[in-house]
Amino acid sequence: MGRKLLLAGAGVVSVAGVALMGFGLLGMINPDKKGEVGTARTIPTGRPAPLPAIQVPHGRIARPMKAAQPTAVYIPSIGVAAPLMELGLDPGGAIENPPLSPPNLAGWYRYGPVPGQRGAAVITGHLDTKTGPAVFARLSNVKKGDQIQVLRADRSVAVFLVDKIEHTPKTGFPTRKVYGRLTYPGLRLVTCGGAFDARAGSYRENTIVYAHLAAPYYPGRRS
Repeated sequence: MGRKLLLAGAGVVSVAGVALMGFGLLGMINPDKKGEVGTARTIPTGRPAPLPAIQVPHGRIARPMKAAQPTAVYIPSIGVAAPLMELGLDPGGAIENPPLSPPNLAGWYRYGPVPGQRGAAVITGHLDTKTGPAVFARLSNVKKGDQIQVLRADRSVAVFLVDKIEHTPKTGFPTRKVYGRLTYPGLRLVTCGGAFDARAGSYRENTIVYAHLAAPYYPGRRS
């Protein structure tokens, strides 16, 4: 069976007529929002237009930005340029997953802070699908100091710098660490990782990237 059953994130795959839940993001439960369910049904497609190179200062955390709907996420070091959709919670209180198609799609947890605001904003994406790599296929290659850019509906860009990368078993997902309150604008990117468990239909780990807001960027004027 091997790679034929690969799921990134959570999905349903049919094996010999039996539906198996992938539980790719198992354990991502927000204790403050349990029971609130709902996902925006509009699914963006395509690859967002490229952003110009953005120079930001290292060694400091920027002040929070005003709220604006995030529309795309960019990680230049690994070639990610992906549209964002809203994600809510499933009936069990766990974060919903983006659909497996289109594969170049990530999701923003809408019950948390907007990227750029004070607090821990959360973006998730699939590692792969049954047919090939997905949006966060190379997330584990991100390094400390790499940029993560989040384009927002007001045309501003929240530019984050990576602080660290963590690999955790799904049975021990660091919920408080990912969703916990922050005194500064932070970002967490989450996908699957580790070995693939064919029996369970999911990966055994999560890859989590932690980042802080380094600077806001406003095209056409000095930030």
